[in-house]
Amino acid sequence: MVAQKSQLVISEDGAVTQAYQKYRLLKQEVEHWQQERGSDWLKMLTLAEAPPYLPIKDLPSDAIVELWQRLNSVAKVEMSDADLRNIWEQFRNGQDVNAMDEETATRFRMALSGVASLASQMANEKNVPAQGFGRTASDDPRECIVCPICGEVSNLAILTPPNGHRLMHCTSCGFEWSVKRVGCLSCGSDDSKQQIFLSNEGYPGIAMAVCQLCGYSLKEIDTREASVQDYLWEDIRSLPLNFATELWLSEQAKKDNQVH
Repeated sequence: MVAQKSQLVISEDGAVTQAYQKYRLLKQEVEHWQQERGSDWLKMLTLAEAPPYLPIKDLPSDAIVELWQRLNSVAKVEMSDADLRNIWEQFRNGQDVNAMDEETATRFRMALSGVASLASQMANEKNVPAQGFGRTASDDPRECIVCPICGEVSNLAILTPPNGHRLMHCTSCGFEWSVKRVGCLSCGSDDSKQQIFLSNEGYPGIAMAVCQLCGYSLKEIDTREASVQDYLWEDIRSLPLNFATELWLSEQAKKDNQVH
């Protein structure tokens, strides 16, 4: 039996265009920095012998601050290097940095991603084994959604032509690695009857794959149907799918409780 499909109801948000304009300005600055300074910083990166090859917290502080300041300049925001280093150190030590406003946090995340993508580039150039987190039946199935480069969890998958081969895409560093095509990547279930795909016509080629056994949800972008240039933005743009899926799961839980 094939997996089930269902349509989500989503309200339109007129702020998307404005958000994209801000995002593109920052993304262009990240790309300029990588072109100008990427080769210098690549010389200073060292990959570990086993995954994660370069965790986010081990990225060079000076590179993070340098790129972050350039993004601040684009946003016409002034912050001292000392303040940025303090936030970065808090983040590295696992402390709460949620006190940042949303736009500051966005620039911080884009600085992290911009530097982390250099590690992904190095890993691809050196052809490091992405199967470093390969698992056996006794291992934690969730390991396959952990990026082998930066160690961050990814909840974005890409289906590639011609046969829909599934790759995980890390929105932190941009690295991609193969995972099984069918079944839940969290609990490991291969029962297609327990998988449901939620979509909305406003986001063609994108669906939320939900496991009805464990409640895990994964966003899938089918590049056979959707032409995508920037997966990070596509993930951000389609966040209403995530929110609608959370609501759907909540409603399903209420129905199950009423039945029992």
